[in-house]
Amino acid sequence: MAGGSGERFFPLSRQRRPKQLLPLLGDGKTLLEHTLVRCSAVVPPEHILIVTSPPLQQPIAALLGSTIPRDNIIAEPAKRNTAGCLTLAAALIGLIEPDALIAAIPADHYISDTDRFAELLGAAFDFARAHETIVTFGMRPMRPETGYGYIELGTSLGNGFYRVASFREKPDYATAALFLERGTFRWNSGMFVYRLDVFERELGSHAPSFGRAIPLLRQAYRDGNTQLLAKTFGELPNISIDYALMERTTAIAVLEADFAWDDLGAWDAVRRIIPPDSSGTVTIGNVLSLDTSTATLANYAERQMLLCALGVRDIVAVVTDDVVMLCPADRVQEVRRIVEHLRANGMDRWL
Repeated sequence: MAGGSGERFFPLSRQRRPKQLLPLLGDGKTLLEHTLVRCSAVVPPEHILIVTSPPLQQPIAALLGSTIPRDNIIAEPAKRNTAGCLTLAAALIGLIEPDALIAAIPADHYISDTDRFAELLGAAFDFARAHETIVTFGMRPMRPETGYGYIELGTSLGNGFYRVASFREKPDYATAALFLERGTFRWNSGMFVYRLDVFERELGSHAPSFGRAIPLLRQAYRDGNTQLLAKTFGELPNISIDYALMERTTAIAVLEADFAWDDLGAWDAVRRIIPPDSSGTVTIGNVLSLDTSTATLANYAERQMLLCALGVRDIVAVVTDDVVMLCPADRVQEVRRIVEHLRANGMDRWL
């Protein structure tokens, strides 16, 4: 799933180069490339589909070269969130392999241990193959995080698998702290594994508008009917797969995952990936930091430019060639408001 916009990583993340196409981990590789490496340890590259938006189809093809077949980079006719993305993928995969096992993996996450990820993904495939059940990955919380949804563990099914007792929306801080204290809640990673037939059955039962769309989308792909494809997909609700299906179905289990994971949702995630200095400040690029504490100072400008900070604390400062963005460290989840303001006021040149 590579169609996200990464708006909370503005101004580095833009329409033509969103978060998944950025080398945020400091090693020169984009998040999408890291994701492909992880998945290729379990699934051959020719069986990997990348679903993205039309403007990103060509940049992704140029980035990946011959890593995966060009035809495996699929453009969505419209933005319809993860429910639309996975419905479109199901329609296309059904033409290729009706008995498919599918892993739905976001392209823009950080995972520390590729080998452990591959091991647990294999276990999830085995469980989904043997049971008529969708599998999701639950990550053990490391802090009271208000930016993630949570999964409450139910009865143990053995080998790290549990029934899902409930899904919980992004909580306030007090509720997140309570979830952490109880020890029976896991972060919702947004990664899912399922048999194609089970996915289609559950969509039909719990999200019928998506279930009805699959045969029409499949027909459109089979016949090369771009009008039917655009019309059918465009009529789908713009909602996440969690809202559409996962929070409604009972045919779901959670696999507890023990690798370090982060969805890299906003600028505070940088501090969890890149170690801060003794003052608690993270610096990226050409930066001068004096008497600064617990700040994130990131200079991504390609032209000669110095980012200087003196006597500040608890801020995020990001510099690109055309935008400087400042915000308090505790408001990074609101950076999307800047993007919304630019869009609403016709300032698209900055997007």
